[in-house]
Amino acid sequence: MKYKWFETQCLKDEISLHSSVREGGNASKIPLDISVLSRMREFVKYGCLQQFALRALDNELDEEELSDLKDQFDAIDVDQSGAITLEEMRDALAKDLPWKIKETRVLEILYAIDSNEDGLIDFLEFVAATLNVHQIEMHNSEKWQILSQAAFDKFDVDRDGYITPEDIRMHTSLKGSIDLILKEADIDKDGKISLSEFRRMLRS
Repeated sequence: MKYKWFETQCLKDEISLHSSVREGGNASKIPLDISVLSRMREFVKYGCLQQFALRALDNELDEEELSDLKDQFDAIDVDQSGAITLEEMRDALAKDLPWKIKETRVLEILYAIDSNEDGLIDFLEFVAATLNVHQIEMHNSEKWQILSQAAFDKFDVDRDGYITPEDIRMHTSLKGSIDLILKEADIDKDGKISLSEFRRMLRS
């Protein structure tokens, strides 16, 4: 049910410290990074393909590279359940706004991030929504080339060097026309996405 909403929305809108140990149910003492909360809110505005691409990219990162985001995840996951609930997300997002965020908006953000539709946000889903791609590239451009290539290869099923509409359909299981989704990254309008176009989309 929810994924039908997500698919429709996509087509319609084009659209360091390590984790602190908690004891006795106390939440992490690490303060929330406002930029992380901002990226979480912005994720819902990304196009379908970019959201899927960020999820592919986060699977290529190692534990050390994810340590800072793990700290932020733990700071939001106050009940230490290993997943962020709707209430925890609402409480976290409220800290970055001078007014109360609407419940419908919080739900919209949760639905966009919650790729497995369980009503919760696990760590990898959180990473996809809050990953700072520019920071990765600036920190280590060679590593960025490797990571983005690996993410691209997950879409390029037939290994011809391009992501085609059929590749997108196979990777995402989306139904219907892929034309609008393809346009998110197909800069030269040749009906397929090159590696350079894919990287440009991730940076945008």
